[in-house]
Amino acid sequence: MLNELHKHLSSTKLLPPGSKILVAVSGGVDSVALLSLLSALANQYRWKLSVAHYNHGMRPDASHDAMLVGALADQYGYPFYLGKYEYSDFSEAALRKARYDFLELIRRDTGYDYVVTAHHNNDFLETAIFNTIRGADREGMVALKPRRGNIIRPLLPFSKPELIVYANLLKLAYSEDRSNSDVGYSRNFVRNVLLPHASIKYKNFHHNMNRRLANLIEINVKINTGLSRLADRLVDYEDKNSIQFDGQQFASLPAVVQKSLMVFLIKRLQPSHSLTKINIAKAVRFVETSSSGSQMPLPGGLHLVNTYDKFVITSEAQNYSENPNDTLHVLSAKKPFKNELFKVAINTDSKAGIKIPNQKLYVRYRQSGDRVGPVGMKGTKKLQDIFVDAKIPRHIRGHWPVVVTASNEIVWVPNLVKNRKFFENKADNYQYLTCEVI
Repeated sequence: MLNELHKHLSSTKLLPPGSKILVAVSGGVDSVALLSLLSALANQYRWKLSVAHYNHGMRPDASHDAMLVGALADQYGYPFYLGKYEYSDFSEAALRKARYDFLELIRRDTGYDYVVTAHHNNDFLETAIFNTIRGADREGMVALKPRRGNIIRPLLPFSKPELIVYANLLKLAYSEDRSNSDVGYSRNFVRNVLLPHASIKYKNFHHNMNRRLANLIEINVKINTGLSRLADRLVDYEDKNSIQFDGQQFASLPAVVQKSLMVFLIKRLQPSHSLTKINIAKAVRFVETSSSGSQMPLPGGLHLVNTYDKFVITSEAQNYSENPNDTLHVLSAKKPFKNELFKVAINTDSKAGIKIPNQKLYVRYRQSGDRVGPVGMKGTKKLQDIFVDAKIPRHIRGHWPVVVTASNEIVWVPNLVKNRKFFENKADNYQYLTCEVI
């Protein structure tokens, strides 16, 4: 098994040489076998290993598991980190979240590269069936992946029986978690009832199920590639907090594509979303029927906002109103203007930035009726139309800095338009302005 794991790691590059690895060890046979395997390969790969154990405190003998794992860490000579659950919610979801939060905290604070868990092929099949029962989509069925962020699962190609044989041959000390046999937990019901019965009822069940799930992974890659190309056509603005897409083009798509694309866009903004089929159907209907300015809440603190013929998925819905502050900032070399999106400053170090005749300048937000005479054009243009032409999302426009003179004449709207009056005429003295997107 050690040779097979070596081949697997060599081909997948899951754990590169020289990595610093935090191994999650529960004390059960899976994680104890994982620790032994990684330790046997550590010198060859130049890994730095440490051990972490999270005590859920659900069983009287839970402290025994912590002592066992601590003794293993000492035996291997690895640093040992111990956490304990201190909350009253003992649901599967709450326990899982607390465990992963602990592991990520230790990984980040100690400067390790990866958290490695002992999930194996039986877990992969169990997750596929469990998520299918819960109504998961095509990706939820294959949600247990070899890598998720900083979490690595190198044992997914190997079965539980293989790990048991390996541990017993090497006479590794491990504990049995009695709670794993309690079918009152939904996952345990899948693990101890559905999977064994399926293996008895259907010949080669595990092999055939793995093959079909592998095909589904390939299909998902193809579908997501197509959705990515489609998103490139429809999305006209995107940052870490929001995605804006064309509502008319979205509405012209077939219903099944609309639903898939909506999920795809939300996942791009929030990978661990908690959407249901009802949420998705409501979001699609909102795009088709809502009026401009209306909003719809989505799970995970997201919102879907109708802004003219554009729709925005955002985690900052409060920014969709105009900025409430009547900001008028006097711009000077010592006092740059700064908000949550931009920093406008007079550059005193070098002649870098845009060149503007030297005069007193102010920064404010847009006002009703704002117009400007753009460089290279005749006449003036509404600032509102400039925002629209540049496809600036509505919720950001109220926070966009506008540089003006003492007489409230627009000089420059950073990254959008310059007033030709101040840029096409020569002057004796100049100053240089910069605008940084934060």
